[in-house]
Amino acid sequence: MMKNDASYEILDLMARYENDTEAALKAETSPECLYAFSPLRENLFEWTEIQGDSRVLQIGSDYGSYTGLLARRAGETVVLDPRDENLEVNRLRHGTHENLHFVRGDILKPEAGYKEYKPGNGTAPLEFPGEGFDLIFMAGTLEQYKKEEAEAVLKAAVGLLKPEGTLYFAAENAAGVRYWMGAERFDVSFLRAEVLELLESLEGTYGGSSLLYYPVPDYRYPAAVYSDAYLPENGEVTNISARLDGPGLTFGSEEQAMAMACRNGVFSSFANSFLGAYRRGQS
Repeated sequence: MMKNDASYEILDLMARYENDTEAALKAETSPECLYAFSPLRENLFEWTEIQGDSRVLQIGSDYGSYTGLLARRAGETVVLDPRDENLEVNRLRHGTHENLHFVRGDILKPEAGYKEYKPGNGTAPLEFPGEGFDLIFMAGTLEQYKKEEAEAVLKAAVGLLKPEGTLYFAAENAAGVRYWMGAERFDVSFLRAEVLELLESLEGTYGGSSLLYYPVPDYRYPAAVYSDAYLPENGEVTNISARLDGPGLTFGSEEQAMAMACRNGVFSSFANSFLGAYRRGQS
């Protein structure tokens, strides 16, 4: 189950396959390999409006699973993580991008300082956070903190945004349909009402606006992304039974359960994951 850090296992895989992630995916069956290397991981943020002049921050290295997308599209991308091994995985995968910087530091411990991790040859010292960021992305990050720290993590992130910047953060749904079907639960997960409370807290502190999205089957393996502005019709949600945390127990069909949730108008409460979007300073 992918709730603990697996950076050393991923580093071993990269050494074994000489940084060829496609070869690793073809040969390995571990959930860690699929989680880290699947190209579907980029779907979570592929649709967002990343411009060529955007300054982007990724909080939590997340094995570089979607860093390549950010580096290809943005003018500058910064990856922030408190652990060298996490950043090293990302550097090995994407370090050839000249507009990509790796910073060691904890979003909740700014007093400890930030340090650029293995900067490229001849680059000037990185200003962090500098002028702030147009976009901030977080996937697999809230699970690395205590649940009661989630609000502080999000507010610290919003503090790094430019006046009309946008924050995207993923979270596990404690009432997700897969859990009713027997999947093992994550230590840190949230009900829909709790995620909405977090978004409301950001709006109350900084103004702005927010919207809640629902990656399917979940944020770790997103084939589609719905939102409160466009919820799926009955029969639209398919192929949601893929699990990155092992087979677990099976008490029924996840697809059938989600189809019933759609028919009853409660898809948003039982989706496996949430993706919160908060835009600062604009309603």
